[in-house]
Amino acid sequence: MKRIKSKAKKRLHASQSREAASRKLPFIEHIHELRKRLFYIAVSIGVFSAAAYGVEHYIVKALLKPAEGQEFIYTSPGGGIDFLFRVCLYTGIAASVPVIVFQLLRYLEPLVRKDLVHFAARGSIISGILALAGMAFGYFIGLPAALHFLLHQFKTDQIEPLLTIQSYMSFVLLYMLGSAMLFQLPLILVFINRIKPLKPQKLLKYERWIILGAFVGGGILNPTPSIIDQLMLAGPIIVMYQVGVLLIWLINRRHRRPRKVSTLLSKDAQLQAERLQSFQQAQAALQQTAQRSAASPYAASDTSRPAIQMTDAEQNPA
Repeated sequence: MKRIKSKAKKRLHASQSREAASRKLPFIEHIHELRKRLFYIAVSIGVFSAAAYGVEHYIVKALLKPAEGQEFIYTSPGGGIDFLFRVCLYTGIAASVPVIVFQLLRYLEPLVRKDLVHFAARGSIISGILALAGMAFGYFIGLPAALHFLLHQFKTDQIEPLLTIQSYMSFVLLYMLGSAMLFQLPLILVFINRIKPLKPQKLLKYERWIILGAFVGGGILNPTPSIIDQLMLAGPIIVMYQVGVLLIWLINRRHRRPRKVSTLLSKDAQLQAERLQSFQQAQAALQQTAQRSAASPYAASDTSRPAIQMTDAEQNPA
């Protein structure tokens, strides 16, 4: 009895929440809600940025490690403060990504279905994990190789690389962002498969183009003639594509209908096609009959007139 009451309360609460979400709010209410979500995001970025200022020397040391002892300069009196501010701000934004995604989902929750909200939440968590994996790969493998090639390939007795710390910071951030985006390939494939189901066999046919794009992207991220370095960057892209194809195969296999249901559906479709064909034939025959009757109106009128039978007295008058 208690279970029945609890289920009824849950259904009532769900219906009330749906009715509340379906009500149209004034435009000013959406503005207030957006301002509240943006305020939470700004507070999160401020808190994490302030926390990053307390450990900024560790962050700077970690950012300079892939340069392998390369010296940097800044060309203005406020260049050092500007670099420190950027480091703290970018760290605060990176640490606030889960908060940003959560606040965005809360703001869009009344506009989308509940299952889409859950899918977006799970996708955000998986996307964060893949982004961390991509950034770790770029930091420990891709970035040192790229910097070693760019800073030592064009170095002579008269040419020395003299880089500003701001330009180095921009290069490192763009490189890490590109590495994080490359590892989003399986999630992108799964998202497309949710909108329009994909066939793994067809995706495998496009693998040659993925390999070509992987080597082109690896050449852009790490412009070195070394084949080993190219394979180190192109390999993870190809592996991520294979992982995406495997996930799509597993998802489609789980949601595939049983064989008996598919057989019944095919038989039902066949019967519907036969009924439609017979109906079209009957309709065509009816149209032909109507056309014939319209072509001979007198014959139709004569055939429609009732026959008059004459008696013997009328046939043989006295």
